[in-house]
Amino acid sequence: MSLDRLRYEMRLLGRPVVLTPILIVLGFTLLLILVQHNMSASNIRRAIAGSLEVLLPMAAGVIVATVATHDPAIELQLTMPRKYDRTAFGRFLLIFFWMALVSFLTALLLYLLGDQRVPLQIATWNEPWQFLTWQLNWLASNVWLMAVALVLSLLVRSRSASGALVGAFAVIELFAHDDFNHTLWLRPVYLFPLTFSPDADYWLVNRFELIGTALVLFLCVWFLLRLPELLLSHAPGEE
Repeated sequence: MSLDRLRYEMRLLGRPVVLTPILIVLGFTLLLILVQHNMSASNIRRAIAGSLEVLLPMAAGVIVATVATHDPAIELQLTMPRKYDRTAFGRFLLIFFWMALVSFLTALLLYLLGDQRVPLQIATWNEPWQFLTWQLNWLASNVWLMAVALVLSLLVRSRSASGALVGAFAVIELFAHDDFNHTLWLRPVYLFPLTFSPDADYWLVNRFELIGTALVLFLCVWFLLRLPELLLSHAPGEE
């Protein structure tokens, strides 16, 4: 992607895409500073881990659902030599890499401060393997919710509806985390095990299952993006 193209796509995505993850991290940090005298050290670590595993992936999913495949000039895009699937995936990658950068820097800061919450399954691992594997905490949840958001945005063709569905699923997991933890067939889509089940002996398998499922969903997205009749079917009412 050329520099001019990159600047154009960033302008198209808008400031909310850039500012949202930063504001989440800063706002959540400020909140913890204000209430830390009423919280134990373990609860603070749990809350910080939750911001990486829950808040940032949820924001990423909603952003992708509402931005990545929306284009007011979709008819014109489909007539261009550059295939629209490349354009849409390029926008997705911009969002993903930005969210990943913010998440990684936040995780690195927590590691340097000694405030990271590590799953019991890798608690005895040596560095740097423990730190690198710990990144799956936010990476798997991010990738899975983004992949689901892409599929929904293409099938529903409504930014508000697809964003609401992504957010609703994440909220359901927050309230029903015990069911996802104790139900075997739900574990492969359990997004927040470190926050609610840090002693789970399936944490590592769960992370790879989420990433594997996301890769399958990306294949579905690639197929859907190559169906112009789908992209144009509800183009006037994407809001």
